[in-house]
Amino acid sequence: MTTKDIYVAIIGAGTAGLSARSEVAKVTDSYRVFDPGPLGTTCARTGCMPSKAFLQSAHDYHRREAFGALGLDGAKDVQAIGSAVLAQTRELRDDLAGGVVDGMESWQATHLVKETAAFTADGTLRAGDAVFRPRATVIATGTRPVVPEKWRDALGDRLLTTETFFDMPDLPARIAVIGLGPVGLELGQALARLGVHVTGFDPSPMQGGISDPLLQEHLEESIGREMQIVQANADLSLASDGSVTVSWEDGEISVDRVLVAIGRKPNTDTLKLDCAGVMLSDAGHPDLPPGQLNVPGTSVYFAGDVSGGPALLHEAADEGRVAGFYAARMKDATFSRRVPLRIVFSDPQISSAGETFETLQEEGDSIAMGSASFSSAGRARLARDSGGVVRIYAEKATARLRGAAMIAPAAEHLGHLLAFAICNRAQLQDLLRMPFYHPTHEEVLRRAIRAALAECQVEQEALEGTRCHDTPVDAPADKTT
Repeated sequence: MTTKDIYVAIIGAGTAGLSARSEVAKVTDSYRVFDPGPLGTTCARTGCMPSKAFLQSAHDYHRREAFGALGLDGAKDVQAIGSAVLAQTRELRDDLAGGVVDGMESWQATHLVKETAAFTADGTLRAGDAVFRPRATVIATGTRPVVPEKWRDALGDRLLTTETFFDMPDLPARIAVIGLGPVGLELGQALARLGVHVTGFDPSPMQGGISDPLLQEHLEESIGREMQIVQANADLSLASDGSVTVSWEDGEISVDRVLVAIGRKPNTDTLKLDCAGVMLSDAGHPDLPPGQLNVPGTSVYFAGDVSGGPALLHEAADEGRVAGFYAARMKDATFSRRVPLRIVFSDPQISSAGETFETLQEEGDSIAMGSASFSSAGRARLARDSGGVVRIYAEKATARLRGAAMIAPAAEHLGHLLAFAICNRAQLQDLLRMPFYHPTHEEVLRRAIRAALAECQVEQEALEGTRCHDTPVDAPADKTT
C-alpha cells in the first residue's frame, strides 16, 4: 500500500478544522482534511444555530402574554404548532449547514478525505484504504453528548440529545430535562413556552453556568415560574406503558421524552493517539500547557472543543486558526485567549464577561462588587421585560474592571460592551465618562458601575461624581445596591 507524504493532516471539518485549513492553505497545498461526515459543523447542524431558531419561535410566542398590557388584542388566537416550529427549525438548519458545505466546494474534491482517520504503530495516518505520513497533524474532531449507556439502552428513541432533538416530528406533552447548564436551560424554557410541561433536574446550584449567588437566586425565581426545577440527581427507566419514569430521592414523575444535557465528551477514542506519542486524560483530553495547542515535543495540535478549552464557536475558530498557522510552520502553537465571554439565550438572557464571581472570591476583600436591578428601570418597564440584575466586579485598589455577570434583557449586547472594556483594562471611572442614552438598558450598567466604584479606594473629582448619577426621571430606589 502506497504511503502519501503530506505537510499537514487536519482531522475534523468542523469550525476548528475549517479554520485550521484556511491558515494551512495559505502556506502549502500539501494537506488533507479527514471527515467521514455529516459535514456542516456542529454549530450549524445541531448546536447554536438550530437551537437559536427554536428559541426565537418560543420567545416570540411567549411575547403574546404582554399584549394586554400593551393595549393589543388577539393573544388568545395565537397558536404554537409544535410540528411547524420544528419543521422551520430544520429548514433553517439545513440551509445553514448546506452553506458551510458549499463553502468547501473549491477544495473538497482534491483535499477532503471522507473517511475516519487513525494513527498506526509507525506514526502514519490510515483513512479507509489510504495511508498518509503528515509532518504535522491538527486534531479538530469535536465532542459528542454524554449519555449513560444504561439510559440509552433502556429508553431508545425516547431519549434525546442535541443531536436528535430537532428531528422530533412534534413536541411531546411532557419532558424531563437532565442537566440545566446553558443548553438544558435554553431548550427547557423554550419547550415550556411552547406549551410542554417541563421538569428540569440538576444537582448543582450553578444553573446556567452562573456562580454568583445573587444572580442564581434571580434565575431560579425567573425560570421557576415557567418550569419545575428539581435540584437533585435523577434516574431514568422505561415504564410498561412506554412512558419514561424519572425518579429522584424525594419523588417520581412520568414523562414522554427525556432531553439529556449533562455535558459532552471529546471524539478522541478512535484516533489511536498513543501511536503519535500523545497521551490522553481519562476524560479523553490532551494534557496541554496553558496557552499552547500542541503537545510539547510533538507536532500534534488540538483545536476546538476537543482541546479542553471553552466550548464556544469563537474560541474554536481562534484555536483552529492558531493551530493551522503553527502546524504549517512546524512551531509550538502558543497564543493568548480573548477575554472570556459567555451568553445564554434564555429570557431574560444570561451573560458573563471576564473573571467570574467564583474565581474572584479567592481574592477576598480586595474585590469590589456593585449591583443594580433592571426591574424598575425605564426601558425594561416600557418594553414589559421580565427584569433582571447585573453585577460588576472590580479591583478596590485601582477600580479596574475585572469581570461582570448579569441576567438581563439584551444581556448579549451588554456583555459584549463589558468584555470590550475589560479587554482595554478600563477603570470604572473611564466607563462612567461614557454617554448613557435615556431610556436604555445601559443606564442600569451605570448604576452597578457606580455602586462598585463606591467600594473602591480611589478618588473621584466632585464634578465627575455628579455627572455619573442617574437622570432625575429614571432614578428609582435600587434595592440590590
